[in-house]
Amino acid sequence: MPVVFTFDLSDATPIQHNRVQSFLERLGWENIGGSAYRYPKLGTTDQPVEDWFNHVVPALMLFRAFVLKSGIPLPRFTLDVQSSSGRSIGTKFGERPRPGKGPRRVKLYPTRQAAFGERNLREWLDNIDYPY
Repeated sequence: MPVVFTFDLSDATPIQHNRVQSFLERLGWENIGGSAYRYPKLGTTDQPVEDWFNHVVPALMLFRAFVLKSGIPLPRFTLDVQSSSGRSIGTKFGERPRPGKGPRRVKLYPTRQAAFGERNLREWLDNIDYPY
């Protein structure tokens, strides 16, 4: 079941729009027109449930960080979810949270817009810190 995220960044430059598109696509989201994205991509058969810890939450966290750091107004957004996610080690179902780098790293996907580099995304994932 999909997660659909739409937003309005009317004051963003083309480069900023390209970076957002790039990191969302690298995290497995599909651009479905303008500033509307869907996870997982339509027709994806390799994911029995959404991978929230490795693809949904990081995408939303990075979008939040982008909005705060850039200062670009976010006059509206929607996040519509009909989703199921989980992990059971006993049945080998689902995924645990994964690091950005290393042999058991998070899976990233090809993007049509390479404005947000894969190395930068992997470093960002590994540098999210717990404050205590």
